[in-house]
Amino acid sequence: MKKLTNFILLLFISQFLYSTNYTVNTLGMTFVPSSININVGDTVTWNNTGGFHNVNGTLNTFPNNPAGFGNSLGSGWTFTHIFTISGTYNYQCDPHLPGMIGSVNVNSPPSNSVYDIVSNSSSHTTLKTAIDACSLDGTLSGPGPFTLFAPTDAAFNLLPAGTVTALLNDIPQLTNILLHHVVGDSVMSTMLSNNQIVTTLLGTDVTVTINSTGVFIDNAMVTVADIVADNGVVHVIDAVLIPVAPTIYDIVSNSSSHTTLKTAID
Repeated sequence: MKKLTNFILLLFISQFLYSTNYTVNTLGMTFVPSSININVGDTVTWNNTGGFHNVNGTLNTFPNNPAGFGNSLGSGWTFTHIFTISGTYNYQCDPHLPGMIGSVNVNSPPSNSVYDIVSNSSSHTTLKTAIDACSLDGTLSGPGPFTLFAPTDAAFNLLPAGTVTALLNDIPQLTNILLHHVVGDSVMSTMLSNNQIVTTLLGTDVTVTINSTGVFIDNAMVTVADIVADNGVVHVIDAVLIPVAPTIYDIVSNSSSHTTLKTAID
């Protein structure tokens, strides 16, 4: 069991997020560099290389800063701050004005929606074409959250010849197939379990199977998991999921107006 668990954890580790650390040094009565551009999540480390200085970016001094930061006046210090909110931050060394000032411009992270992940993938050109044809690009770029089980181009190529072309000419059916690949929640790998039933945006169900071979969504194997988006998560799969039409019994069972008929059938 431990071996299987480790296998699953390794399978689901697909992405590492790195931030950048920028360095600002005191040099005489200046900060060097005095102005830097960074991204949300990046770190700035100030080093006092000599003298009595501080970093004052507090809201009391700079009320227009998105958030306050700073350290105490002293010598020989190193001060580190992680910037988590975009915007322009001004700061100063209190004893050495007006010359010893600085600024940090924090850029917003680029959009990384579920749709962006598909669009930027060289292995999902057919899926992107299908999403665009069904006008689901706006939906998958929206607030979500969504989980997309994303078949690769190779997965679409496993369908019988002419199937993709036929589906692109039958937008309602293609839309249903795509919605069968989307869950209206952010379902991370740690939330999946063997024999779990997951309901899609189409209202149909897919079954999760976890065994020594790997992780499967119905008949499709998860090859890359936990590609995190701003509005959900993408799991890459090696086959196209085809929704199964409900049986007459399914229709009767799910109808609140046919409880007597269901009882009789049962």
